[in-house]
Amino acid sequence: MTPEQTAGPFPLDEQFERRDLTEGYPGHRLHLGLRVVDADCAPVAGAAVEVWHTDATGDYSAFTDNGGGKDEAEGTTFLRGTQTAGDDGIVEFTTIYPGWYRGRAVHIHVRVHRDDAVVLTSQVYFDEAYTEAVFATGEYAEFGPPDTTWAADAIAGDPLADGTALSLTAEGEGTRGLLNLGVR
Repeated sequence: MTPEQTAGPFPLDEQFERRDLTEGYPGHRLHLGLRVVDADCAPVAGAAVEVWHTDATGDYSAFTDNGGGKDEAEGTTFLRGTQTAGDDGIVEFTTIYPGWYRGRAVHIHVRVHRDDAVVLTSQVYFDEAYTEAVFATGEYAEFGPPDTTWAADAIAGDPLADGTALSLTAEGEGTRGLLNLGVR
């Protein structure tokens, strides 16, 4: 089962049912695929998977967050979305590689909803060597590599052992990130 972790900063009650989260924001393209499974590893059809993360500068939408990059605040919805899993338990999002902010390893927040209840609140993480290569390019280069590793992040735990580390593969000019989310 995927371990529970804090919802972290800036969740919203409002949901945005959509596949493309980018709203035109620049960054290294990320095709994110998540499969929701139960304790028997069977797909969970109908689970709603909600994700949110920072833009390339480390800014979250919808809040004044003082994340170190720009700060677009209230009324913005970039890099947030929800999808409902099909019979295979899979949802897919088109987004960008998240930026970083002080004190946290690079991550995406995730909540899984079933029957109007949140059944998982967690975060998923990006391989540090892969992230370093991405952050040496494009919009990320200005901010450099993250200041916090998995080991130094007070929330991350051990993503490899915990099953919260995305499987990353280069895909054209972007990256494909995949992960199973085990829920009760």
